Amino acid sequence: MPQRTPAYTADAVRAAEAPLLAAGQPLMQWAAQALAEIVAAELESTPARVLVLTGAGDNGGDALYAAADLARRGEQVDAVLVRDRVHRGALDSATAAGARVVSVSDARAQLTEYGLVLDGILGIGRLGDRRLRGSARALVESLLALAERPRVVAVDLPSGLDPDEGTADAGVLPADITVTFGAVKVGLVRGRGPDLAGRVHLVDLGLEPALRRAHPAATSPITVVRVPARHRF
Repeated sequence: MPQRTPAYTADAVRAAEAPLLAAGQPLMQWAAQALAEIVAAELESTPARVLVLTGAGDNGGDALYAAADLARRGEQVDAVLVRDRVHRGALDSATAAGARVVSVSDARAQLTEYGLVLDGILGIGRLGDRRLRGSARALVESLLALAERPRVVAVDLPSGLDPDEGTADAGVLPADITVTFGAVKVGLVRGRGPDLAGRVHLVDLGLEPALRRAHPAATSPITVVRVPARHRF
């Protein structure tokens, strides 16, 4: 019998993170560093230019801090901001490291030049409607229309996938790898989640003691690669 992996709701994960964040633990930086290491391993086997799709919330911050790490490693990294609001500290870190900010129109015009896309548009934030809109949707639709798509690494979960129900409309970019933080989200193992998430890497952020007090919302025999966060900050 394959070992069944526990999966938790977004609310349970946020509750588990809260005391660590209140204690000043830099969970975003830990998550981003592990994310960058996974992407760097992908690029080691097949070097490629990287496009980072950056949303307004913490997911965008994770993606931009990872972009900074990748740029410091010498990778070619472009970031496109799909919202006017952005995690300013993460953006400053990325640009200082050498990542380049490109417009949505420029990104769409040169999509075939990218070999890897980091999807950091939406995370587990509370949203009544998770459908991608505006420039985010236009970018994803352009990627979906490519005859040969770049590899896609989803940040926490594919953008537009409901973290609890696993529901998603047609405008979700399927991931080859999903790097999820702290715990496997229920939406990755329900509904369309298994088809959209690809291979799941779970970054250990030290949430297990708190999660033991929460009952998993589901369990699944999915294969999860566990990745320890490097607590260097």
